[in-house]
Amino acid sequence: MFNNLFKLYRTSTLKTPLEDFTTEGLAGILQLNEDICNDFCLSFLNLPEDIYTVETQYFQAISDDKPNCIVDLVIIGEKHVAFIENKVESSEGDEQLLRYKLALHQNQVEKEKYLFYCTKYADPKEPKEFDVNFNQFRWYEVAKFLRQYKDVPLVQSYLEFLTSHKMSQDNTIKSEHLVAMENLLKTIEIVEFHIEKSKNTFELIFGRDKSDRNFHWAQIKNHNRIGYLKTNVLNSLSGKWSEVLYAIHLESLKMITQIYVDSDHDAYDAFVDLKGVEESGFSRTYFENKGLSIKLEQDLGLYLNNEQSDKLIADWFSLSFNKIKVLIQQNNHLQWNLVL
Repeated sequence: MFNNLFKLYRTSTLKTPLEDFTTEGLAGILQLNEDICNDFCLSFLNLPEDIYTVETQYFQAISDDKPNCIVDLVIIGEKHVAFIENKVESSEGDEQLLRYKLALHQNQVEKEKYLFYCTKYADPKEPKEFDVNFNQFRWYEVAKFLRQYKDVPLVQSYLEFLTSHKMSQDNTIKSEHLVAMENLLKTIEIVEFHIEKSKNTFELIFGRDKSDRNFHWAQIKNHNRIGYLKTNVLNSLSGKWSEVLYAIHLESLKMITQIYVDSDHDAYDAFVDLKGVEESGFSRTYFENKGLSIKLEQDLGLYLNNEQSDKLIADWFSLSFNKIKVLIQQNNHLQWNLVL
């Protein structure tokens, strides 16, 4: 939902206010869910017990050469107040935090004062500059906090939004990452070997793809897999996407072979009603607002430490290709762009 709303906003305005949009999204979650708000205030921000409300774009007049101060996010209670400055792709504005400090001292005299600075990238500040309770955190820490509430649809949608803008991942290099980097090239070489070994069998059945979409780095980055595919397997007058693909998925550690069709494809409804899917051992995976995958899967761990694994993996892929072929032939009322 948040991704769609942000895209809509981008098409209807000359500006792309990612920071404001991200702030309003977080504020909306806190305003609509009292339990999440209390947990955020007490556990995440470590604010004292109070009855807190959340506001955005909070105007404060200050005695300064720039007298108007608009605070991104404010959490205000009866005895305590917190100003939060949020940044995504930009750095701190012109002495913005110092102006927030002035606003706290001049407008929130009776309350205990807190100042927070939330960023996507590291931007360390010196707390003693602000003479209030100062702390800073990163957007990935907000995402980590919210994941405990991912069963709440609004939170899950917001987490997807943060992920799409690369704000939910901790990019601190740790020892396990160094070990993974050290073994990355060898892992890719092994996976590529098994994909290449079955490529000729795949092309004999489904044909060779004319596009360059089999570039493996794009497959890894966008789908966390290494594979090979044939596109435009189901005719579309409007040129919508369809594919037959086989791959090894690097996160689930599964071998997969699938037919995938975009939801805006001319023949999508007919593809959804494909006959003989479950009976032939296939499963269906629906991707919201994207499409449907009908696929076969096998755990890669079944071939662990097996010296015959190259043959066994190739045999499984070959069998899966033929099952896809039979499924297509059983549903020849669709306009397949394949000669089988």
